[in-house]
Amino acid sequence: MAVAAPPSEHVSTIMSTKVVTAKVTEKVAKALGLMVRHKIGSVVVLDKGKPVGILTERDVSTRVAKGQNLKTMPLKTAMSKPLVTASPSMEIEDAVAEMVRKDIRRLPILEGDKLVGMVTERDIMYWLVKVAYEPSIPEDLKALLESRTNAHSVAH
Repeated sequence: MAVAAPPSEHVSTIMSTKVVTAKVTEKVAKALGLMVRHKIGSVVVLDKGKPVGILTERDVSTRVAKGQNLKTMPLKTAMSKPLVTASPSMEIEDAVAEMVRKDIRRLPILEGDKLVGMVTERDIMYWLVKVAYEPSIPEDLKALLESRTNAHSVAH
């Protein structure tokens, strides 16, 4: 049985607009504190207000496994760069393809040089469930997705 392709949608329809950031001059310890406080897996790193990198759980675990001291390490040293980004008008399917190609779990969304959102694997999963079940998402699944979405207003 063939499955119809999902309708084209832009990443702006699924992105989180509250993105936690830290300055490139700050220490990893501060960014980790933000990640714990907000229950998120990454912090976008800014240099003079412009996104230049991202510190992720993967960056942290890799450096810890190598025995590196993260407490005093500057974000500039620990962050992933160059930053892979998308525009709000990018189609979700293209964003998914880019995330798979680059082996990333989070995709910062920029308008010009301004950070306006973040798309994560979780956002993609919720979108896929919605598309797969539309127009009749089972009520229990719908309630679960809505409760998890509300619980993660800052999601990255």
